[in-house]
Amino acid sequence: MQKRYLQFTTALFALLFSGKCFAQSVSVNNSGTAPDSTAILDVSSTTKGLLIPRMTAQQRTAIHAPATGLLVYQSDGDPGFYFYNGTNWFLLITSAVNTDKQNSLIYTTRGF
Repeated sequence: MQKRYLQFTTALFALLFSGKCFAQSVSVNNSGTAPDSTAILDVSSTTKGLLIPRMTAQQRTAIHAPATGLLVYQSDGDPGFYFYNGTNWFLLITSAVNTDKQNSLIYTTRGF
């Protein structure tokens, strides 16, 4: 019985204290450069870009309780980058000319 208790205790401590091992920054690059200490994910490249998740409008609206700040690219209907502000999805920009849609990449004191 003591051996089983010792095994259980050891496994429990390993699980509890291994979280610190995973709470580190990650760098994605070709140079081997360490990530910036203030970023959880540091992506850098001079020849490639970042590909945001792509989905249809139906898939986007089917996301249950999206996180504030979630960004996706909608590929059908009114395509473009959509941002979730905690209440609604907003199309960020479709062209340089602002229309009756909620298009803006300019941040003001009132938000986007």
